[in-house]
Amino acid sequence: MSDAENVDARYLPSPEIPATDYPDAPPLQPPSMSKPIVLQVGEQQFLVSRDTLSGSPVLMAKTHANWESGKQADGSYFLDLDPEAFKHVLRFLRHGVYPLCYDNVKGHDFALYAVILRQADFLLIAKLVTWLSARQYLKAVTVETSARVLEEQEAAFGLHGTSESDTKTQYHPSWKTKKRYVCPRGIAVHYDNPGACGHACRKAQGDAECVYDDCPVLSTLVVKEKTAFNRQLCIED
Repeated sequence: MSDAENVDARYLPSPEIPATDYPDAPPLQPPSMSKPIVLQVGEQQFLVSRDTLSGSPVLMAKTHANWESGKQADGSYFLDLDPEAFKHVLRFLRHGVYPLCYDNVKGHDFALYAVILRQADFLLIAKLVTWLSARQYLKAVTVETSARVLEEQEAAFGLHGTSESDTKTQYHPSWKTKKRYVCPRGIAVHYDNPGACGHACRKAQGDAECVYDDCPVLSTLVVKEKTAFNRQLCIED
């Protein structure tokens, strides 16, 4: 027998018990599944239906219509749980969507995952416990990284462009020195192009060694990180 079945048997009042065995008890009434109830979770309140809570045998037991002792003066049911984590638990109960606490800058919020897991375990939400324990959120979000180096003019003028919102681009410029060929005759169009020099240039050079200028060159390392979201992994089977 599963834990969920054990909890149902222990906590939910049995409709088969004759009311005459408890003369002072009010007649047992089945709870209205459509009527919303208020949960006071920590310092926040949540309005939910019993249909939503049916995914947790513990919540169903704590908010059963015949358990008036669980109510506060304002009619709400108090749960001493972290409300921020409970939002994710409630979203799962409502929509069957697993929690994804991820930020492109900070990454995964592992501390929040740990609290959600503790709550899911306490509330006996088996599928949520299994998903979080297997750290499926790491597979739900993946980051593909690529890098290339832009040299000279491309580095100076190739930095403009647009990218999709799931792609982050970082630029790392740096300067280096490159030797550029100088024509012996000082012809500008031959600069950095020794193949352009002909017989006259070689005659002008004679036995002297080739001359080169040390020129600063801009080089830019471009790193792109593309975040991919696997929607199917975040939806309950």
